[in-house]
Amino acid sequence: MSTDFLQKFIFENIPVKGCLVRLENSWQQVQSRARPDADVCEMLGQALCAAAMLGSSIKYDGTVSLQIQSSGALRLLLGQCSSQRTVRGIARKNLEQKQLLLDPVLSINLEPNGSGTPYQGIVTLEEGSLARALEFYFAQSEQLESRFWLIASQQSCAGFMLQRMPGELQIEDDFERLVQLASTVSESELLTSDPAHLLRLLFNEDTVRLFDAEQMQFACRCSTDLVAGVLQSLGQSEMESLLIERGVVEVSCEYCGKDYQFDSVDVASLFSDPSVRLDSPAGVQ
Repeated sequence: MSTDFLQKFIFENIPVKGCLVRLENSWQQVQSRARPDADVCEMLGQALCAAAMLGSSIKYDGTVSLQIQSSGALRLLLGQCSSQRTVRGIARKNLEQKQLLLDPVLSINLEPNGSGTPYQGIVTLEEGSLARALEFYFAQSEQLESRFWLIASQQSCAGFMLQRMPGELQIEDDFERLVQLASTVSESELLTSDPAHLLRLLFNEDTVRLFDAEQMQFACRCSTDLVAGVLQSLGQSEMESLLIERGVVEVSCEYCGKDYQFDSVDVASLFSDPSVRLDSPAGVQ
């Protein structure tokens, strides 16, 4: 099995579904580009795993993003997963602040590609716990009882979720029993154990049906067209001023580090060619 995977499962005769995700290579690639400080590294890894698990159930071509914003030292943290099972993430800090999280807010963004309608859900990040915030979000907005376990080290990160199925007859004792069993999982088991072995270990008295594991990987969606949209949004006069000052406009993607350069001819085409896209991806500045 790949070191980066997403494994979905359901319980036979119990209306509960689950998901297990583990990221190693892709997590290393995110870290090499985002270069998160030690105090935000764990939260970024957790956000990536949570985005992957939330994205596992979307039925459209697009992305799921978990974005944490605060007025503390952690100004912005974003973990994103696409419907193609690719992940990327960034973290930005305000070095003038000492407290890491101050009035933090978690935004859950569903962004279909093309003509779909975006969705955003917002919840407070109580005590800085991403898992508890997600549980509250699903209970309030979806009326679905859920439990999340999230863990990240510098080497790998993992997430585990149990969730009641919507529209099914619910038996309270069954879900709580499964949650109690799942709560016995150790951090090392989440980060290293084979999914089938781990589920047998946790739920040895239940019949669990595993679906085919899906491979996860790092990938960035930045492109020349998207960067051109960012520059267009700044306006022609701003672009011409940058050309006079620097001779060329240089843009670097925060997600993957790819550099883009626009000379005077390129900039002129931005404001003369109506086919250039105007969408502006977060993280490309």
